[in-house]
Amino acid sequence: MNARSRRSAVHQARARGFARHWHRARGARRWAPQLLLLLLLLGAIAAPVVSAQGNAATSSSASAQTTHRATRPTPSPAAAAPPQSAYTPCIAQRVDAVTAGVPVYFRDCADTPEMVSFGGGSFKMGDQFGNGLDYEKPVHDVRIAPFALGRYEISIAEWQRCVDAKGCTAASADNEGKPRNHPVVGISWSQAQDYAAWLSRRSGKRYRLPSEAEWEYAARAGNRDQFTWGNWGATVCSYANALDRAGARAHPQMSWYTDCDDGFATTAPVGSFPPNAWGLYDMLGNVWEWVQDCWHSDYSGAPADGAAWIDGGDCSKRVNRGGGWGNNPRALRVSNRDADPQDARSDGMGFRIARTVSEAPPANRPAPLPLPPPPTAATVSAAPSVNEQAGSRNVAAGSAPASEPPSNVVSGPPTQAP
Repeated sequence: MNARSRRSAVHQARARGFARHWHRARGARRWAPQLLLLLLLLGAIAAPVVSAQGNAATSSSASAQTTHRATRPTPSPAAAAPPQSAYTPCIAQRVDAVTAGVPVYFRDCADTPEMVSFGGGSFKMGDQFGNGLDYEKPVHDVRIAPFALGRYEISIAEWQRCVDAKGCTAASADNEGKPRNHPVVGISWSQAQDYAAWLSRRSGKRYRLPSEAEWEYAARAGNRDQFTWGNWGATVCSYANALDRAGARAHPQMSWYTDCDDGFATTAPVGSFPPNAWGLYDMLGNVWEWVQDCWHSDYSGAPADGAAWIDGGDCSKRVNRGGGWGNNPRALRVSNRDADPQDARSDGMGFRIARTVSEAPPANRPAPLPLPPPPTAATVSAAPSVNEQAGSRNVAAGSAPASEPPSNVVSGPPTQAP
C-alpha cells in the first residue's frame, strides 16, 4: 500500500471512531433529561430517610440528656431559693390618723395584721390580787424590751391568706359558716408557728408568738386589777366575750355561765368589745391565745427579761392566756394561765401575733388610752353568777391545769409606733 492509501485508511478509521463517539454522546444527550428526573426522584426518596435518621439521632441525644437530667441528684430544700424572694419587700404604714393620746396602729403590708408597737417597760407579773392559783405565783418583776403585738386576734380571713399562699394548712371545721372577721379557732400551737413563719417571709420582718410575759404586760396595760376593766366580773358582758346567757342557750350543758347577755353564743367578730387602755382588742375573752412559752407549774426561776421561757418545764405543752367564749369570768382574769399539748385544737383556741421591733426609741410617745365606759347596749347583771367554775374550752387533745386570779403593775407607758 502506498503512502496515499495508508493516509486514506487512517482517515477512514478516525472517521469511524469519531462517528461512534458522536453517536454515544448523542445517545447520552438524548437520555440526559430522563437521567436527571431519575436522580431527582431518588433524591426525594432519600431525603426523608436521611432526615429521619437525623431526627432519630437528635431524639436519641435528647433522650440521653433527659436521662442524664433525671438521674442528676435533686438539690436539697436548703439549697433552694429562699421563699421570701417571691414577695415584694413591704414598708410599714400607719393605718390611723395621728391623734394625741391614741395608740398608733400600723401594718407592714397591705394584707398583713394591724399591729401596735410598744417601747417596753417594767411590770410585776403574776397574781397580785391574792385569789390566784399556785402556778400564777410568785409575783416577780419583769423588764420588757420593745416589741409589737397584734391589734386583734388573727381572723379567719387572715388565716386564709396564709392557706392560699401555701404557708398554712386549712383551718378546722369549727370555722365553717362563720363570718371571716371572727377569730380563727381550732389552731394548734404548731400551726400558729407556721403562720408566723409565713408572715415573716411575706413581710421581711420577724413575726412570732408573744412570750407569756409580753402578753401579760400588754394585757394589763398598766393596771393592777383582775380584769382590764376593773375588779368586778359581773360587768364582763360590757367588755369581753365570755360564757353568758347567749352561750348557755346554745350550749345548755355549760352550767357555769355568768348572768348577763352579750348576744354572742360562741365567738364574736374581732374588735366587737372595747379595747384595753393600750388599744388592744379581746385580750380577755373570745378565744384563748397561744404564747411561745413551755408550761411551768409556777414562776420560780422565770426569766426577768420578758423572753419566752423555753428552758425546763414541760415543752410538750404550751401556755395559753386570756380565756374564751366558753368560760366563766374567773378564767378571764389577767393573771390566769393554762396550757395544752402543742398540737391540741379547740373551738375556743386561737392566737394573736407578735413582732420583734428595733431597739431604737420611736419618736412618737402617745399616752395610754383612758379606760372606755361600758357600752350602753350591753345588758349587765348586778352580781356575778353563783357558779364560779372556770368552764371548758373543749380542747381536743387534753389539757393542763385550769386556773383563777388577778393583777399587775407597770412602770412607764408603752410607746406605739411602726
